[in-house]
Amino acid sequence: MKNDIKKVVVCCNNCGSPDSEFVTTGVEHEYDNTTKDEFTVVKCKHCNLHYLNPRPDVSELETIYPAEYYAYHLQTKNVESENRDSLLYRARKFVYLNRLEKALSHCLANEELKVLDIGCADGRALNWYKKIESKNVRTFGVDFDPIAVQKAREAGHTIYEGLFEEAQIPQNFFDMAVATHVIEHVANPKAFAKRALDVIKPGGILLLETPNINSFDAMLFRHRHWGGYHFPRHWVFYDADTITNLMKELGFDIIEIRYHPAPAFWNWSFHSLLVDKLPYKGLVDYLFPPADFQQNNLKNLCAVSLFTLLDILQQTFTRKTSNMSILLRKPNPS
Repeated sequence: MKNDIKKVVVCCNNCGSPDSEFVTTGVEHEYDNTTKDEFTVVKCKHCNLHYLNPRPDVSELETIYPAEYYAYHLQTKNVESENRDSLLYRARKFVYLNRLEKALSHCLANEELKVLDIGCADGRALNWYKKIESKNVRTFGVDFDPIAVQKAREAGHTIYEGLFEEAQIPQNFFDMAVATHVIEHVANPKAFAKRALDVIKPGGILLLETPNINSFDAMLFRHRHWGGYHFPRHWVFYDADTITNLMKELGFDIIEIRYHPAPAFWNWSFHSLLVDKLPYKGLVDYLFPPADFQQNNLKNLCAVSLFTLLDILQQTFTRKTSNMSILLRKPNPS
């Protein structure tokens, strides 16, 4: 574990103000080989955006994203090919495709739809897109990991290699772009969203998914332990107002905001809380596995079911969860 990694002091990414107030602090609790540093969440005094300040410098990405980071871990384990018949896999696939089909129904094109997955990894989600029977989807992706890019290309997808903000991607080309839990990881979310606006066609759709800091569980675990903090890898934390304000400023039309279960956030919240309170980290890692929670097995199925039920109850009473999707349209030129 590294101490005193390189950090950078930042202003509010939404409005540019340097004025903020303290919210909480937190530390890495999911991996044992990143950093021991404590990080601070602040709230902008002008627009209420929450963000990490100071945050890790981009030169420390290899530090805070270890080789066994769960997004990479799934690729290494080749989970999809090993567990396609598992109930958890089928449920995850059904929910994701149902969400995507609803978004695709807003696309104006009637024939082939060109869909870009931002942060596509090894193309797992793109493989699912091709199974949508109601639409003729042509799949594209972008990712900075060369191994993941190669796997996705071998699966038959058109993949751009590099960071989304820098990769050579055609403008005004895609009917829809999808960014699932990506924007909170990037150094400049406003530039990221502007790039998305540039690459989709006029009338095209952007589907964003990101944590919602204005939820019951975010408030319950607000001091240090909310799973959506994902210290130190999440750098900005939106709610419906702050994400809407940003997207309207950039020129998007807001179609809708929806809320979905986020069982992983409950799992990370309890893991953070109990690691902090109990001396038995091995037991806590077993009960609430921070990385292997995504693996398809019976224990995880039970946990996902329980935490999903909590989110259904939360949404019933508050109309929100800690996971929100924002569906946006690039206006047609007048």
